[in-house]
Amino acid sequence: MKSNCKIVFNKIWENALDCIFPKECYDCGKEGEYLCPSCFDNIQLIENFPCFFCNEPGHDRGVCSVCSAKTQIDRAIVAATYLNNLTGKLVEEFKYNFVEDLKNILVKILQRQIDRRQLAGVFWNHVLLPIPLHKKRLAERGFNQSAELAKGLRIKYNCTVDESLLKRAKNTSQQAKLNREQRLDNLQNAFVFNLKKQPPERVILLDDVLTTGATFCEAARVLKERGVKEVICLAICHG
Repeated sequence: MKSNCKIVFNKIWENALDCIFPKECYDCGKEGEYLCPSCFDNIQLIENFPCFFCNEPGHDRGVCSVCSAKTQIDRAIVAATYLNNLTGKLVEEFKYNFVEDLKNILVKILQRQIDRRQLAGVFWNHVLLPIPLHKKRLAERGFNQSAELAKGLRIKYNCTVDESLLKRAKNTSQQAKLNREQRLDNLQNAFVFNLKKQPPERVILLDDVLTTGATFCEAARVLKERGVKEVICLAICHG
């Protein structure tokens, strides 16, 4: 109930601000929308995928064979870099300030990368699983940013969004404040598989940012242990 009230309040507040301060493009400052068509077209997508887990260059699947064996992740797809990048700023504004209109922009950025790399078939008719938040974090933030993005992708690629496949059983510290080793320790046993569910053949995990990959790795481990054959990671930003 609190989460819904917070979303409604944020929307009312956002509409009020729009009346006083009209929307401006986050890049060029042009009034009318948060990202004008020209600036959207100028967004730099990642051209040549590295392994997003060890940063070794030249891995079209986004994960090298060594990291795939360690992480149990079969493919990683990321749209753009996070640091010193407009896309990273848009993610922050959506995630922490819930500028709702940015959801559709971020979904379009993901779609642009997926279609550009001809990966629509990876998603078609498969299960899209937004990384779950713990109930306390969800109450604080008011929404799960990954779940909001998943809803936008569902229509485009005919996915099934299943938010109940994994549960966040541990209220972990915020990953952004931790180093790699601390992130891995922080997420041990953070997720629990819903035993009422039949494990799908393929699951696409969705989160806003892939940094060290610790969150994706722990979620993938739990999914594979329960019989999921293929785990694919999808994120807007890396870095």
